[in-house]
Amino acid sequence: MTVRAKLKDLAPGTVFNAGPIDVRVLEHFTDGRTLLIADTCIADRHFADQPFKTRPEKPAANPNDWRFSNLNRELNTEFLAAFDQAEGPIRSKDILTADWSLADHEGGEGYGTIQAKIALLTQTMYEKYADQDLLELDDWWWLITPLASSADHARYVYTDGSLEPDQVELSTSALLAEFTSKQLVEEVLRRIAEGQEDGDDNEEDDF
Repeated sequence: MTVRAKLKDLAPGTVFNAGPIDVRVLEHFTDGRTLLIADTCIADRHFADQPFKTRPEKPAANPNDWRFSNLNRELNTEFLAAFDQAEGPIRSKDILTADWSLADHEGGEGYGTIQAKIALLTQTMYEKYADQDLLELDDWWWLITPLASSADHARYVYTDGSLEPDQVELSTSALLAEFTSKQLVEEVLRRIAEGQEDGDDNEEDDF
């Protein structure tokens, strides 16, 4: 037996199998989008890796600037493609491009904004959803927010849930991918039989 549920009907905090990973519902927005986050750590990684030292030497981006982070590229290429490869209820086309704030931790401009399908939580978002008891991870993990007046530090969440700065080119942390989706989701009580129809083709009925 297969139980179907519309994504918009899943309560915040609900965890479901999205294909390559399990995801947790964080928030439903009035425009039909839903914010999801990976339910567990998907990697222990540097925020940014040092570029190759080649001639002629090129100006290097600040290592806490998410726009130039190798994680940003990988999340929106290899990791994004995993949703299609898994053939689960959410595919790459269902994950929407959104504006992500790169303001610093004091609310300054920081690095402005970036458009991407997948990113990390900002400090503001973390504080909001942590206050709602929607974030559960017994690990420490990166946020997208740079530390004010620093080119080398970004905020991260410590194992006890507190916020800390860190020197991004030297440290690794758990990575929680976070994205918005607008898609019919199937919650399965057993494995979906091969060849079963994925969902209704009429989008107006699905959201």
